[in-house]
Amino acid sequence: MAAVRLSGVAADAPLQAEKTEPLRLGVLRSLVRQNSETVQMAMLQAEVDRRLAAAEAGLYEPQVVGSVERVDNQRPNNAQQQANLGFYATPVFTERNTLYSGGLEFLSPIGTKLQTGLTFRELINSVQQGKGPEYETFLGASLVQPLLRNFGTGPTLARLRLAAMASEIAFQQYRRQLMLTVAEAEAAYWDLYLAQERDRIARESLGLGEKLRQDNQARFEVGNSSQLEVLQADAGVALRKARFNDARQRVSETAVRLRSALGGVWGNQAALPEAADAPELIEDNRTPLDNYTAARTLNTDYRARELELAREGIRVNYARNQRLPELNLRTGYGLNGLGQTPGDSFADIDDASYAAWSVGVELRIPIAGGVRQRHEYYAAKAAEEKALMGVREALTQLFNGVDSARRRLRLHRDNVGNYGSVATFHESLLQSQLDRLAEGVVDSRTVLETEEKLSDARVAVVESLVLYRRAYLELELVRGSFLQDRGMDLTRDDLRRETQDLLDSARLSPQAVDLLQRRALQELESTAPAAGP
Repeated sequence: MAAVRLSGVAADAPLQAEKTEPLRLGVLRSLVRQNSETVQMAMLQAEVDRRLAAAEAGLYEPQVVGSVERVDNQRPNNAQQQANLGFYATPVFTERNTLYSGGLEFLSPIGTKLQTGLTFRELINSVQQGKGPEYETFLGASLVQPLLRNFGTGPTLARLRLAAMASEIAFQQYRRQLMLTVAEAEAAYWDLYLAQERDRIARESLGLGEKLRQDNQARFEVGNSSQLEVLQADAGVALRKARFNDARQRVSETAVRLRSALGGVWGNQAALPEAADAPELIEDNRTPLDNYTAARTLNTDYRARELELAREGIRVNYARNQRLPELNLRTGYGLNGLGQTPGDSFADIDDASYAAWSVGVELRIPIAGGVRQRHEYYAAKAAEEKALMGVREALTQLFNGVDSARRRLRLHRDNVGNYGSVATFHESLLQSQLDRLAEGVVDSRTVLETEEKLSDARVAVVESLVLYRRAYLELELVRGSFLQDRGMDLTRDDLRRETQDLLDSARLSPQAVDLLQRRALQELESTAPAAGP
């Protein structure tokens, strides 16, 4: 009964391999960068903050101001008003005036508000007694200069600097998201390679087991072997078929995960990606000091924390300035003109006969000492302390991350050599035992056990290589050199051009989103398992 049961298991056919298409590591990086929705969202957020910073740069843009006003007014004159008018006294005062004004408004980097312009008034009223309209002209400028609150470039440029900081932080966050997304895809790529190697090793192990079973069966038929040898070979084949099926299923699952990391874009949707590149040990001669220095310069998390600290410092300085009293210097100068015609009125301006000027100060002090300003200042100080603690935390994580990644690199590099030695030993031992099996010195169980140890050692070598590459990915992420090492780093101008290309393409249109949804539904329907009984 045992022989029948083992033979039945061994007769089951292994899983069939799915259709695959080779995928190089460089192509993987390019596809992830172009098609990852997560990366594209970070790209668009960086563009949003860049545009907002550019909008704040229009703070000093001069404003053209113009107005036209028509005034039609009637009112009764009281006794005093009639007495003041003398011979021109009338019980009702009427006027129909047209007012024109235009000018420019400026804001200087130190907070100065300057207004300059021209006012022209056409006056028609009952006092003129039929003499015709009069024309008044005023050409001048006024200036308001803060002396305490809002004085200087700090308060004036605060919004512009905050927007610039937000834009730079968004750029660093885009770089971080790009690094994480590509690194995750590369890790999935190496996981696929490991699954493929497990599949290959399991297939070779199964082939050896089947050959051993055939040889034992042939020797048993001629009387040179026992029934037990055949049963041992059958059990070995059954075990290796099960392991081979598990390895093949793991390849399919890992390939599907990798295809998902490509953003839904793959050359052949019916085929699964196949890792075409093998992991190798990397010669990296950087010292720990080099890694720490590079991390403090390039690590996106640390750079973002530093920018956040600088941003909170700007807010503290602005809040401190807002606690000062509001003391403004106000001054103005202009020329007046009056005439029966517009030309006569402008002639007075040319002659500068009627000048007008004013100068003064304005003071505003909150009675309670500025409750709102005081609490906003303390809130800004607390936020600055929080940002400083964030920088310290990021620095600690940075040093610990570099040290941890370097330790794992050394561990897995050593394991590659150690497991390689074990695999070499068992390979020689297996060859020797195969020769001795042919001579009848050892049995099949001994050969199968040695081959199993050889397969485990070969898998351990590949697994150590993959773990080494994953540890190196972590080191590159911590020190921030991930994009530079792959030639994928870009400037803000490069990002702006790529974002514009993305916005100009049809990938963000509603039609493209609808098409993507329909494709996803079709793929789910095609891959859905049939309903069971």
